[in-house]
Amino acid sequence: MSEVIARRPRTRALLGAPGVSGRQDARTVRLLRLGVGTVGTALPLALIAGNWLLGNKIIVPDSMSGSYYTSTRNLFVGALCALGGFLIGYRHTERQDRFTTIAGLSALLVAFNPTAPAYPKTEPAWISYVHHGAAGVLIFILGLFCLIVFADYAEPGQERPGSRRLRMRAWLANAFKIMSHGGWRRIYLISGSLVFAAGVLALYTGIWPTSWSTGWPSLYLFEAIAVFAFGIAWIAAALHEQVD
Repeated sequence: MSEVIARRPRTRALLGAPGVSGRQDARTVRLLRLGVGTVGTALPLALIAGNWLLGNKIIVPDSMSGSYYTSTRNLFVGALCALGGFLIGYRHTERQDRFTTIAGLSALLVAFNPTAPAYPKTEPAWISYVHHGAAGVLIFILGLFCLIVFADYAEPGQERPGSRRLRMRAWLANAFKIMSHGGWRRIYLISGSLVFAAGVLALYTGIWPTSWSTGWPSLYLFEAIAVFAFGIAWIAAALHEQVD
């Protein structure tokens, strides 16, 4: 399928040009991608397994952030710190560096600004606002990497159109080709779509709980799907992508 779909030269990639100072070698980029992906895929199940093994009264909290008030608090905070370190240390292109640095700092803010407990309210309200805002930024950026950076394919020699409208049309055309003939590259589009779909459902469930989403840990499920999906995409990028 290489004749049909090929990686476009990165001279004007959406998230930056590769020729920048501090650019890492291919092995380091792959290891950092693998680190991000491993945290994403392992954390949702590890939190549940940890609560079960440690005999916590709550095995599946209302949300992943609610793990802060369970026996897996240290696991949750430690995993987010590791994720933040991987993202801040990631250096590939100038704009990617900016986005991963913002995402890494967001992961640290999520870790050290816990969500408000159900009862009693012992922390100032702004801490919870910072937590949820940073979590949204983190998920949004990692979802963008799935849809834009890792799935950035075009015909050989194709240049990026000048206008935003034409760029969007070109991206949609390339996405259709990936879904039709892209083989394992479909992982990026499917993962990115799951990240944003699950993220929207998590936001909706958290702000406007309804009858179908209450009585079971629906928010945890949607958050877990989003985190697991970006983890799969980052692992795929580490194992399959040529770092140019």
